[in-house]
Amino acid sequence: MRLLMRRLSLVPLLLVGLLLVPAGAHAATPGVNIAEPSEVAAAHDVGAKYVRIFVPGDRLADTATFQAVVMNASAAGMKVVFVVTGNPAGGNTPPDPADFATRVGDFAIAMHAVGGAAAYEVWNEEDESDFWGAAVDAGRYASILQAAYPKIKQADPGATVVMAGLANFSWRDLARLFARGHAKLRFDVAAVHPFSGRPSNAVKIVRLNRDVLNRNGARTKPIWLTELTWSSAKGKKAKVTKNWETTEAGQAVRLRQAYRLLVRARRVLRLERIYWYTWVTIDRNSPNSFDYSGLRTQRPDGSVVDKPAASAFRAVVRRYR
Repeated sequence: MRLLMRRLSLVPLLLVGLLLVPAGAHAATPGVNIAEPSEVAAAHDVGAKYVRIFVPGDRLADTATFQAVVMNASAAGMKVVFVVTGNPAGGNTPPDPADFATRVGDFAIAMHAVGGAAAYEVWNEEDESDFWGAAVDAGRYASILQAAYPKIKQADPGATVVMAGLANFSWRDLARLFARGHAKLRFDVAAVHPFSGRPSNAVKIVRLNRDVLNRNGARTKPIWLTELTWSSAKGKKAKVTKNWETTEAGQAVRLRQAYRLLVRARRVLRLERIYWYTWVTIDRNSPNSFDYSGLRTQRPDGSVVDKPAASAFRAVVRRYR
């Protein structure tokens, strides 16, 4: 979960998980972001076929825990996307590329031993200091990605390597990555977090990223939205981010609208997957908008109830399957 509210330049959203199948197909397979290994069953309860989960750098050696995620997901008919972020020594400061790559490779070997992951996303929002832990450095990230890519492909050959999702002015940061580290950008898929107040703006953001990829020799590289979301914080916190935060009913409306618009544009965008963020909202007084982005709400007594967004999520899955 996010500890700090990120800059919301275009305002708002995105994260957790739906999955658009490859361009040209008509179905949509749902996925969702989860915060803890124990939440695999909960993801299945909301209809997910994929789960996206963070692996902090200092937990890369905890392979047994994450092998259980792979096995439990597989038993439920789901697959896993691991987001590997953070320094193995602790914290989010950028790690040594070679050391990070070796540790990620060892982690992927362990996951492959129990069936493998669907994908490994190398870092998260490397354009944001909240996750990067230092001044943004496109060249340094490119070096980390370059080192990690072959290690992952050797260790878990069936897995996809995802260039970490970019937020806010993502297309500008993607252009900087190509300008400063083009030769080092080894990836199978580019990820985007198109946070914006309007579903139509999310499509525009993805299109801008597609244009950057096309101009830089990556026309065939697909795009995944590894985080798509709207916050239902309106009326629940003192300071509301205009246009992005909405009511629970408004969250459901935007989910349906965004999915419909993105499916319609998927071929020209080469858009393959969309992951909603996130599966659950914890019922507490939080200043962080993302803490209100879940499809469901967990009450203080531990019970979990659907928000309107959960029904909307299931409905678009049935419609576009």
